[in-house]
Amino acid sequence: MNTEEVKGTLSNALKKNLLVKIVIVALIIIVVLWVLFSIKDYGKVNLIISNEEITSDSQPSVFKFSENDKVYFYIDRNIKSTLDCNTVAVVIDYYENNSYSLYKQITFEIDKKFKYLSTFIPQQYFSRAGKYQIKILLDGKLMATKEFEIEK
Repeated sequence: MNTEEVKGTLSNALKKNLLVKIVIVALIIIVVLWVLFSIKDYGKVNLIISNEEITSDSQPSVFKFSENDKVYFYIDRNIKSTLDCNTVAVVIDYYENNSYSLYKQITFEIDKKFKYLSTFIPQQYFSRAGKYQIKILLDGKLMATKEFEIEK
C-alpha cells in the first residue's frame, strides 16, 4: 500500500467515525428533548366536566349547563397511573362582582391507588344561574381549573 491509499483509507474511516458520532449525538438530543416535553405533563390532572356520566378520559368537556342538569366531573393524572393523593377537594367558585369567590367545597378522602375519580355534583350546588369555576386540589395543591355556565 502506498501513502495515498493509506491516507484515503484513514480519511474514509475518519468520515465514517465522524458520521457515527453525529448520529449518536442527534439521537441523544432527540431523547433528551422528548423526556423534557414528557416531564412537563407528568402528574398533571386531566379534568372533564359534563352534563352526563363520564366513562372515559376521552370525552369532551361541556361548558354550558341547563338549570336542571347534574354536573359530572372526572379527574385522572396525565402519564401517572394513579391519583397518588389522600384527599381530593372540589372547590366551586361563583362569579359575581367581576371576580370568582368561594361558593362551595366538596372533599373526598381516597386511597392513593385510585386511578381516577368520577362522580356528579348535586344540582342544589348550582341553584343560581351564572358563571362557575371548578378547581381540583390534590392533597391541598391546585391541579386543574375549569369554568362553565349554568343557564336558566
